[in-house]
Amino acid sequence: MPQNSQDDMVNEHNGKNSRKLDQSLDFHAQALKAEAQGDWQAAAGYYFQYVSQRSAELALINSVQEGLSSNLEMQAIYNLIGDKLRDTFDAQIVMISQYDPITHKIFHHYAIERGQHLHIPGWHPIDSSRGEVVRNRRPFIINGQEILDVLEAKKMHVVPGTEVPKTWLGVPMLVGNEARGIVSLQNLDKENAFTTSDISLLMTLTNSMSMSLENARLFNETQRLLNLLEQEMEIARYTQQSMLRNKLPKYAGYDLGSLIIPARAVGGDFYDFIPLDKQRLCIVIGDVSDKGLPAALFMALTFSLVRAETRGAENSLQVLQNVNRNLINMNASSMFVTLLYCVLDSRTGILRYSRAGHLPPIVLDGAGKCIDIKVQEGQPLGLFKKVKIDQQQVTIPHNGLALLYSDGLNEAIDSHGTEFGYNRIKQELFVNRKKSAGDICNKLWQVVQSHSGEMPHQDDFTTVIVKRD
Repeated sequence: MPQNSQDDMVNEHNGKNSRKLDQSLDFHAQALKAEAQGDWQAAAGYYFQYVSQRSAELALINSVQEGLSSNLEMQAIYNLIGDKLRDTFDAQIVMISQYDPITHKIFHHYAIERGQHLHIPGWHPIDSSRGEVVRNRRPFIINGQEILDVLEAKKMHVVPGTEVPKTWLGVPMLVGNEARGIVSLQNLDKENAFTTSDISLLMTLTNSMSMSLENARLFNETQRLLNLLEQEMEIARYTQQSMLRNKLPKYAGYDLGSLIIPARAVGGDFYDFIPLDKQRLCIVIGDVSDKGLPAALFMALTFSLVRAETRGAENSLQVLQNVNRNLINMNASSMFVTLLYCVLDSRTGILRYSRAGHLPPIVLDGAGKCIDIKVQEGQPLGLFKKVKIDQQQVTIPHNGLALLYSDGLNEAIDSHGTEFGYNRIKQELFVNRKKSAGDICNKLWQVVQSHSGEMPHQDDFTTVIVKRD
């Protein structure tokens, strides 16, 4: 059985060794000839045989298409069509070969000779006959001596243990206008074994297979990319959680709690606790403008910059200015981040904070009353070279608390588009103020979920609670 050759695609078949497709008359042609000769009885017989033949062919095509539509697994498609071809045509050898136009190599997905399946592993240089099919994108057939000539020229070689055919027919597997493979039929016993009707039917079946294989390939590739994306997102999610899962620091007289729920696998919200000394604690909360993986990457960059600048800067204003400068220099996507950078003095309860476009904290006194906080203009980081920062301070009273949060809390909407809102936050803080800081964070998330109902959460949810004894 000829297969594989050196890498070059020869034009030898275009000259004296090439021939037209089989010209033996099919039933339709014979009917027309009989009709022209006035032999109406013979013509009717030939027409009957032609109609029967066409009915059988259409039934075969339908059965193949039904089988193809029910299975998207690629090898199953190769096996299905190969078995159908083996049973339909006068061919002892059937091969279905994928073609790679970049390497000019073929891979035999299906090969059978005299009922025995052949395993031909690996990619091989395309042989001259298959090269002819690929180059011209139409059927090609050679017989007897032509096959021997090609073998002698070493443009093909015989797989050890297989036979040399008397007829070789190949048709292209076309996707659009590009040949992606070759289906070949080989008859071991006689020349001119395939009629023009055979070739037409083979092309029809091959076209059906080509479409199904392309759909299966696209499906498999989509699944592969989705699996790869899921793996990468899982890594990103774990990495982000490990960044935010730092152990809460302990300061005498204070209870700290935090909770972050990303709207997607990863998000753009973050928080951080950075101990400055035994009495002072830096608390940071931020919200990146985008969502998903881009926001998570920008969040990780901001998170790292804040930590690095906190160690070296003299005050919170300088920290945010330095972070802003670095973000502008590194930011090619025009994303930005709102930030609330707080320094808590545990001795006095004073919370000094610098606000870069973020929501101000909510502070309750010991009786649960909300303390008024001054607000001035504060701009997000990553947009303006000279960023405006709102700097304020507030004292957390004894038995009071402070809430730092992102807009995934107050802007959560229900099915009517009604936001959870600032007043509802104050109400829940008042009702739950005697619970632990962690329990208050969890309770806020529970009531937000209840408020949203069936509505999917559109934004990351982040809360940080600081309770003072």
